[in-house]
Amino acid sequence: MGHPPFKTSGSALIKVLLVTGSYPPMPCGVGDYTAGLARALRDSGKARVAVLIGGRDGEEEAGIEMIRIRGWGLRNALGALRAMAKWKPDLVHLQFPTQGYRSHWLPWILPLLLRLARIRVVQTWHEVMPMGLRSLPLCFAPGPVVVVRPNYLESTARWCRPLLANRRITFVPGAPSIPRARLAVHERARLHAKLAAGQVRVVSYFGFAYPHKGIEALFEVADPRKDSLVLICDLREGDPYHRLILDRCRSAPWDGKASVTGFLPAEEIASVLSASDAVVLPFAAGGGDWNSSLQAAAIQGVFVVTTSSTARGYDARHNVHYCPPGDIACMRAALESGIGRRIEPAGEANREWARIAGVHLRVYGDLLAPASHHP
Repeated sequence: MGHPPFKTSGSALIKVLLVTGSYPPMPCGVGDYTAGLARALRDSGKARVAVLIGGRDGEEEAGIEMIRIRGWGLRNALGALRAMAKWKPDLVHLQFPTQGYRSHWLPWILPLLLRLARIRVVQTWHEVMPMGLRSLPLCFAPGPVVVVRPNYLESTARWCRPLLANRRITFVPGAPSIPRARLAVHERARLHAKLAAGQVRVVSYFGFAYPHKGIEALFEVADPRKDSLVLICDLREGDPYHRLILDRCRSAPWDGKASVTGFLPAEEIASVLSASDAVVLPFAAGGGDWNSSLQAAAIQGVFVVTTSSTARGYDARHNVHYCPPGDIACMRAALESGIGRRIEPAGEANREWARIAGVHLRVYGDLLAPASHHP
């Protein structure tokens, strides 16, 4: 299954096989990131791209080949390796973690299996190591690592740092997976009136509903006397945390003033964010540029209140106010001081993804160059 080194002076496209457990339309931030990377690599004209996923999920898209395996259980290991060998990639690029991997072990040991098969491997780590017991094999698999969080080594567990000391780790800031809304003034006003439902202001939240997202803080930060609270997420009665949020929506003083949109297509998410007066993202442990929900809101130019363990105060360039995690008073004051403020966003998602593709192509080129000693 090994392949000759990539000739960087030649004109042949690099064959890149991306591996992910989730892919649009499945709701998953890492899946959205993988789709953005796949499109950007395709559009660069320098790579031929395929995506390997488990099951039948994943929408077809021109210029991106979809390779499907039965699932991510260990019993599917041979089928996964055969599917990769059939496509004959120059390298395999795995994304960790994704919701689609669930609790299965195969994705986490694939880098080691690919090493034995003499396939070059790149990994992207979207969370800080260790990501649970299953992530430990990733530390021992060779090959470059891409991370989306700054100061990565300093953020890992102290005992884990020696395992990563000799790895090539490249920080690549992310980009929005949600497009910028192009609403005319009257369109935004009409949608704002619909979302407000009789209230004066619209305060929204976008993202997954997990305890570390701190969604319950929204009910203390926003003002039920003036605000309509719009939760752009999927909430289910059977999940204890989801039920807690739903109960807050149905109880005084928020009864009739809080709504849940459920899962929405990317374009609709962009429109709701754009029509909001503010977006509040009260991450319990603090967030940053790696948060796809923060990127999605910032690219709309809408005022954002969020938390960070490092940044403080108002960032005028991105129209984001940072508060310490858990500081309700700070978030409430920030919301009152900046709600309704809009800016013209500094960048475009397409340009950001082109930048990301360029960095990845350099990582790939270094790995595949004739001077490389990797097998």
